Amino acid sequence: TWTGDDELEAIILAGTGTVLESNNATKLEFDFTPISNQISFNFIFASDEYGQFQCSYSDSFAFILTDITTGEVSNLAVIPNTTTPISVITIRDEQFNPNCDSQNVEYFDSFFGPVVFGGSPGLNPLGDPVGYNGFTVPLTAFSEVTAGNPYHIKLVVADRGDTAFDSAVFLKGDSFNIGNIELGDDFLETSGNAICPGDTVVIDSGLDPAFYN
Repeated sequence: TWTGDDELEAIILAGTGTVLESNNATKLEFDFTPISNQISFNFIFASDEYGQFQCSYSDSFAFILTDITTGEVSNLAVIPNTTTPISVITIRDEQFNPNCDSQNVEYFDSFFGPVVFGGSPGLNPLGDPVGYNGFTVPLTAFSEVTAGNPYHIKLVVADRGDTAFDSAVFLKGDSFNIGNIELGDDFLETSGNAICPGDTVVIDSGLDPAFYN
């Protein structure tokens, strides 16, 4: 058993009014500098709380983005087009636990857990691709940013109120997009613009010289 995360607890309290009392917080954090004015990455949220404990045990997570220049902080792990943090209780399907209403059910994907409280049976657990009772549809974390400003991001997930029935966040490989450098058309024989021996071509990234350091 290890400790929770104060920042995550504050975000969940502000966004849902739920006291998290987090435990077993696991986090990944790093600095980066975007080269465009938008960043994004794709993910799913999965939890063993889905089913039996989805009415009250809000295992939660946050993607906490900090503009190091301005100090502005935001959570990117929210229900699309809202400021509501994503958790077991904010995305759930009542057919798998009739003791509480569905919430943002359009963002819930699949349930593989056992029948609880007379609810519907889940899918065959032998076909569970992530090993958790249930998980969301693929979602996108997105933010406007200032190109060239340094940022810090902290990805944190934690248990609520206990150390059992874990949850996880799965990030899509190669989806962390902080901007693409456009270097122009490819130089190809088939296009008639191949570079021949002795030719000189200047490639301009269009980036501020600060990015070269």
